[in-house]
Amino acid sequence: MLVAAACAACSRSASPSVPRVAFLPFQNLSGDTSLDWISSAGPRIVNDELLGGAARTVPAHVGAMRDAYAFGATQLVHGYVEKRGQGFHFEFLMEDAKTHKALQTLASDGDPLPVLDRLAKQIDPEAHAFSSTNPQAVAAWASGDNEKAVALDPGFGAAWSGWVQARVAAGDKQQASDIAVRALGQSSLRSPVDRAQLEFDSATLRQDGPAQERALTALAQLMPHDLALLSQLATREMNTRHFPEAVRYYQAIVQEAPDDIEIWNQLGYAQVYAGDLESAQKSFERYGRDPAHNANSLDSLGEGFFLSGKFAEAEKSFLDAHAKSSALLGGADLLKAAYSRWLQGDLPGADKLFLQYLTFRSQQKDALVPWRQAVWEYSTGRADAAIARLSNVTGAIENVARAQLALWKDPSKLFQDRAALKQAYERTPPTGDSLSRVLYAAALAQAGQKDEARKLLALWPLPGADSDPLLQSLVFPKYLELKRDLK
Repeated sequence: MLVAAACAACSRSASPSVPRVAFLPFQNLSGDTSLDWISSAGPRIVNDELLGGAARTVPAHVGAMRDAYAFGATQLVHGYVEKRGQGFHFEFLMEDAKTHKALQTLASDGDPLPVLDRLAKQIDPEAHAFSSTNPQAVAAWASGDNEKAVALDPGFGAAWSGWVQARVAAGDKQQASDIAVRALGQSSLRSPVDRAQLEFDSATLRQDGPAQERALTALAQLMPHDLALLSQLATREMNTRHFPEAVRYYQAIVQEAPDDIEIWNQLGYAQVYAGDLESAQKSFERYGRDPAHNANSLDSLGEGFFLSGKFAEAEKSFLDAHAKSSALLGGADLLKAAYSRWLQGDLPGADKLFLQYLTFRSQQKDALVPWRQAVWEYSTGRADAAIARLSNVTGAIENVARAQLALWKDPSKLFQDRAALKQAYERTPPTGDSLSRVLYAAALAQAGQKDEARKLLALWPLPGADSDPLLQSLVFPKYLELKRDLK
């Protein structure tokens, strides 16, 4: 089972070779309220200087210590500014996030921007300059007046980006889009990261998918150690069915954060869909080394085998997963094992496994047991028995039975609207596309586009992974019919 989750790598430890530095708010001890912006904006400035370029640091500005730990910080930076004579004095401390042992300190006198720049370069000598050197523009940006900031410094990318995001948050997407276009027209934009971010924002506001992908790819090249960005790209490539590219991004994540268990599972699915089952097995096994994920890794491996048409291996993995944790999927591993046995040509053996599944569901007080049995009968070529079973149903699931019978009476209309089926298929993530993929393949075959239909049938559909339960009984009959007709 592929668990939908945000990039866990964003909250776990990265490779020791790439420090993850969390900047806590800096304290303003000067008594000068005009410097209050340093508390929140100071960490953001240093953070921006460490993003992109040749810097090998993953930074984050956080609001509190708990946020630093959630980020998976390996190092913490905090500090303060105070008034000394006619000038300002800054002190910063970098400490180990686990031991809180001091790693290095920086004491510096001077104006805020040069001091913050020195801090960034002390952390990482490859840090680049901030996107504005204009103190008045930075102060305006720090106080939230992005419009004033870009008027004072038209090349101030962070302020342009902040202005776009503020208008989006206010619900004015048209103005946000206009601001992004204006920003990108500035030849003086200093930061490549800001430009790529603005390109992404503009493409998102225009709903231009290819441009979004180009901008994200550019950002990944500029920030190769940003695990959240890599995860976003991997998910995007997976959902647009660019599987080799998804594999590449997931591999980049596990290279940076090999102890991020969830990513190994996602990598395994990407490798299955890319046609590399051997590598997928290794990824799922790596995922299963964590006892908390052992059962799910067996289920994931079973799905990898099933998608690839290796039904004996799939059956074993599903049964092992159920033995490890029967509650994991509510008995669904028994259901998938039954389909695996049936597709090996052993319907009586499959019925015995399915009966175990029904018994498990009955023990869970599942009112849908009669409907589940009818769906199994219909899926495995016994439509008359399925129809007879539901025709006699009364009580709590009578409405479900009536709706299912109506669908079975005339399923042909489901394959007629090819454009709608294409849209449904493209919008459904691959791990849940069994229904939409088979229906769209049927529509393509019906329209004479047989080669395109064959491509969609390269992997088998997964049982029970359908968005509309009433349609799941049609998946395997239609898939097997298409496989036969398109040989």
